[in-house]
Amino acid sequence: MSTNNNRAIIELTIGGLMLSLSALAVAFAHIGAGGAGFYRMVFASILFFLLLKVRKTPVRLKSVKAQLYTALAGVFLAIDLVLWHQSIYIVGPGIGSILTNCQVFFMTLLGLYLLKEKPSIYFLISISLAFVGLYLLLLPEMTSGIGIKGVVYGVLSGLAYAICVYFLKINTQLPDGGGDKIAQMLNLSLWAALVLLVYALATGESLAIVDGQTLVMLVIYGVLVQFVGWLLVNRSIGAISLGLAGLILLLEPVITYFIDVAFLGKASSSLQIVGALLTIFAVYIGSIKPPEKAQAIPEAT
Repeated sequence: MSTNNNRAIIELTIGGLMLSLSALAVAFAHIGAGGAGFYRMVFASILFFLLLKVRKTPVRLKSVKAQLYTALAGVFLAIDLVLWHQSIYIVGPGIGSILTNCQVFFMTLLGLYLLKEKPSIYFLISISLAFVGLYLLLLPEMTSGIGIKGVVYGVLSGLAYAICVYFLKINTQLPDGGGDKIAQMLNLSLWAALVLLVYALATGESLAIVDGQTLVMLVIYGVLVQFVGWLLVNRSIGAISLGLAGLILLLEPVITYFIDVAFLGKASSSLQIVGALLTIFAVYIGSIKPPEKAQAIPEAT
């Protein structure tokens, strides 16, 4: 594996660790699903904008296609967040994070059929193990109607998340790499903020920040998760296969799950712990020989 690939894997892993804070921030913030996502995007957008000004880099992406792809990524990220937040409120931050990261299966399918990535036998084994691990984790949550609803929200959020990452991936294949990475994330965050604001207003959600704890959680959500975490994800996503990226990002929900169990009192069975460990092992197996990355993506007409 090349030095660039190794650096991308490290950056993606660190980004995933930052993302692992997101479910905890949502769980402790006293605000609705749309409001939490809206403030995440607003705080991050301010930082992206200021960073571009400090670097004296144009705020607006030059390529119309880059503007389109990052905007679509932002729209699907907003959809992901609404569904995911609702899942967290039902099944908790640990299981909610694992559910949305069913994205690994959707990302692998997108990589196979749209990006023409070629999976190795190791990778196919890892996907199978990850599926079993997730099944063991989710089985106890499927015993009630409300639990099933939380699981469905989480799985659908994973589909929206995979589509978001897909648009970021094809954006990196544009002639100029899609433009400045910070400008890309600013465009994504602004579009996501707009969609989340419309959702909050349409559903009658209050956008009031009611206490200091909520403010701190929203700042963490915007700064560490969206600004630092997503910037690292976007920097690294173009250098590795979409399937491997999905597997690496699976570490995030497993870490959140163990935090939920160890520090937040989430009830857990030995079967669920085995499932979490199996998922981690699946990530390792998948990293041994990931899918071959497609060399080029046909331009959209």
